[in-house]
Amino acid sequence: MNSKLFYLQRLLGYCLGFVLFYEPFMLFGKLTESFFVETGFTSIHVPCARIPLANVLTGEWLASGPTSLFFCLLLAATSLWFGPLFCGRLCPAGGFSEFLSRLLPDKYKIDWSKYVPILPLRCGFFAGFLFSVLLGLGAPCVYCNYYALELFAGFLHTGHLLGASVSLMLTFFVCYIILGLFTKGGRGYCNLLCPVGAMCSAFHAAGSCLPGTFKMQVDKSGCVGCGICANQCPMRAISVKNGKAAIDIRHCIVCGQCAHKCPKHAIKYLSNIQVKEEQQ
Repeated sequence: MNSKLFYLQRLLGYCLGFVLFYEPFMLFGKLTESFFVETGFTSIHVPCARIPLANVLTGEWLASGPTSLFFCLLLAATSLWFGPLFCGRLCPAGGFSEFLSRLLPDKYKIDWSKYVPILPLRCGFFAGFLFSVLLGLGAPCVYCNYYALELFAGFLHTGHLLGASVSLMLTFFVCYIILGLFTKGGRGYCNLLCPVGAMCSAFHAAGSCLPGTFKMQVDKSGCVGCGICANQCPMRAISVKNGKAAIDIRHCIVCGQCAHKCPKHAIKYLSNIQVKEEQQ
């Protein structure tokens, strides 16, 4: 696939995510109306795993409504079997952050993986999110990049920052400027702070132990260790070890960027059964 077609495909995926999950469209909620009688409220907060996850932890899961709970379950199931497809193919917030980073040359951007321990910070923030909810201190929307982007989109449409708070404006600046525009790969928030992304990655890592699950796979016989995939990965999930590329699925969002850029076509999105068949 040529570069223009690949990036157009990715862009269309994020546009689809915007139409499915953001106002004024919210097609995901409208599509589920055929199956659920909504008992909660209808807004961008419905297709967001933060609130149902918090409610499940506190035992107030019925307050989320069936659409929110279904979305949370759908994220978990797809991540377990196919990887974090929502993060890598549909999430408008992550996609906007990543494409925003392409506006600057790499020399102006920070590769956080070189300066901070990404995985401990990611797990620590996710654990902090869970414990804060259990202690009654959680405020899932206060630092939500998902909600902050909707407010920004609403501002472009109406000229008014309806529902905005200082915390959300600060969240937008941190997520999309510091951890987006000035971050290599543009996925700083996704990699460090997003509890939904951490949840999806945890299910992806657990699913890798099951037969038939999918993930990005490196063909060691074809890999020449050039490092192009590692440089192109928006999540900084790839490193070159012993002359071969290695993908850390605890960060991988199966966006396909590495497979597209690999000059030897040594990276593919396959199930572990397909890998065994190819090796025979």
